[in-house]
Amino acid sequence: MGPERGLEQSGTLERGLAVLEHVGRHQEISTNAIARQLGLSRSAAYRIVGTLKNLEYLEADQVTGRVRLGTRLVELGARAMAATDLHRCAPRYLASLAERSGETTYLAVPDNDTMVYVATERSASAVTLACRLGTRRPQHATSLGKAWLAALPEADRLERVRRMKLDSLTLKTIIDPHRLLDELAKTSRRGWAVDEVENEPDVGCVAAAVRDHSGRPIAAISIAGPAPRVLRRLDELGASVAGTAAALSLRLGYVRSRPA
Repeated sequence: MGPERGLEQSGTLERGLAVLEHVGRHQEISTNAIARQLGLSRSAAYRIVGTLKNLEYLEADQVTGRVRLGTRLVELGARAMAATDLHRCAPRYLASLAERSGETTYLAVPDNDTMVYVATERSASAVTLACRLGTRRPQHATSLGKAWLAALPEADRLERVRRMKLDSLTLKTIIDPHRLLDELAKTSRRGWAVDEVENEPDVGCVAAAVRDHSGRPIAAISIAGPAPRVLRRLDELGASVAGTAAALSLRLGYVRSRPA
């Protein structure tokens, strides 16, 4: 009797994870074998396997009925790998962009309706900005957030903006949902977003979305600095940040399809 025999008294989540790990080790296995080897009752094993199949964490062979890991787990694994690659690869892209722009660069990832700053690089001539790593800023008021939102499918973008609380942070913050949607459509066409003193007084930013292998936006990169200095170079810096985001996306496996 192995150490896994205590699972029958364990919580649902623990038993479900144990089943997933067991299936992963065996590649394909019957539900009866799962019950026997993990010390679960047949009814509990079939209930857990059934739930995991419905959620696409497991799938069954149509002939043998044996189960294997499903497409949902493959998707989650790919996302985890992309996130790991993102944090490992991004610093050199940020450093190069900071050196070329002469400003501060940031990498941020989405969390609900905010962007969380997770990496930064400064050029020798950059002005020190107040934003620290771990800081959260609302998506509607930042170039990082607008770049990420603009990279979403249009229906997802519309749904998110409709439920967002559009607080005003400066006199320039866009708080009208129709104006914001128009700005996001423009950003999508152009390939980069702009923050014209919408998040912090006297600070201007440009940003572009970073995509994973599937094309899903998973982060955004920005160039930030004193508004007069950044906003008079919008076209130059916008093209630069878009090029850097595209290069990092390519490194993460994203290849943009070309029209036929």
